Amino acid sequence: MLFSGLLIFIFLQIIRPQDFVPGLQGVRLVLYLMVVLLIGLLFSPIEKKLIRSPQDKYAGMFFVAIVLSTLALFWLSYVVDTAIEAMKTALMYYFIVMVIDKEDRFEKTIWAIVIFMGLVALMGVLQHYGYDITGAGMVADPGKGVWQIKGIGNFDNPNDLAYSAILIVPFALGFLFQSKAFMGRFIALIFLIVSIYCIYLTKSRGGQVALAASLASWLYFWARNPKRKRQVIIFAITGVIAVAVVQSTGYREDDSAMGRVEAWAEGWQLLKSHPIIGVGKGQFREHHKRDTHSSYVRASAELGLLGLYAFMGMIYAVGLTILNLQKSNIDNKWRPYSAGFGAYFVSYIAASAFSTRTYDLVFLICVALTGALGRFALGDTDEVSTEGVLFPAQTAHLWNKNVFGITTAVLVAWYLFLRQVW
Repeated sequence: MLFSGLLIFIFLQIIRPQDFVPGLQGVRLVLYLMVVLLIGLLFSPIEKKLIRSPQDKYAGMFFVAIVLSTLALFWLSYVVDTAIEAMKTALMYYFIVMVIDKEDRFEKTIWAIVIFMGLVALMGVLQHYGYDITGAGMVADPGKGVWQIKGIGNFDNPNDLAYSAILIVPFALGFLFQSKAFMGRFIALIFLIVSIYCIYLTKSRGGQVALAASLASWLYFWARNPKRKRQVIIFAITGVIAVAVVQSTGYREDDSAMGRVEAWAEGWQLLKSHPIIGVGKGQFREHHKRDTHSSYVRASAELGLLGLYAFMGMIYAVGLTILNLQKSNIDNKWRPYSAGFGAYFVSYIAASAFSTRTYDLVFLICVALTGALGRFALGDTDEVSTEGVLFPAQTAHLWNKNVFGITTAVLVAWYLFLRQVW
């Protein structure tokens, strides 16, 4: 029951029929399901252990930081609403941690999410051809002179739709190369085509850059030959340098680029004025006319150093898991999943420098699932304790010098960038 409920919960959060299906519009399906799942969890015999991987503790810290950030506003209704929304996401996250305790459940959850995202991408493509199932409507970009497709809910912005649809690409590629059945490869190819076409129709430059990062990193994680891996790294570095040179040329005459720099400068001032818990989730636009266009700036300004540390902690823990899954003695059946998550997170890290995805739902779901992948794939190694905890030494404490170093590096890079261009 709990596993089925989890899949329904993810379906409601990604497809969101309560936002466009007649008869369901306005019905608080997610809230009702939350209550049912919590009651079911209380009476379930499953082990109610919330922290099974390093990312789980950082995710908990992240959810707490979201709620704490609103306390300084002295706005009770906003604090309550924010806490409820954070609880919804936290419930889904920790349900994944507790309920995904078998390999078949893990695989079913992965492919359910890929299918759900594939449907979202397909609805976006159909929207371009006049079949607007969700009623979201396309959006015009006068600056680019184009119309962009978009979704609803978590994907109501063309950029967000593009970044989320990227999740489909590496998993479809893995299944395409791993599957031996013609029908399996055909289905994977269809998903690959739909997702890439959806990203193209969003006309999102950031989405296209993230797609390129995903494809290049997938080649790296999929490759077994060290020489091939080195070649991919050299190619990727060359590409990054080329993009940086092109994008930095004439940036002072680019209103969009300077608008982002101005937002990053404002974010730095907000962090200085509220260094610990930030100005409050969703409050950056109350202080500045434009969005941050950076997940790292958003985390710092709205959630303070506490939230930024938790955010970088999740990214660090995911990277630690993916790199350990690259060991040659890992069962080949986990290869599509390790390469898939590796490519998705590289694209997320790259795109997050220029897009606001701090609270991205798909990202948080994948963080939880990567922990489950690590526990299953590394289960026969010393990296998993007898209690089923991944990297037990790193899971025991919130303090981690590597996370602290990465967090400090982000702040230093941010400061030096502003000193250079602002």
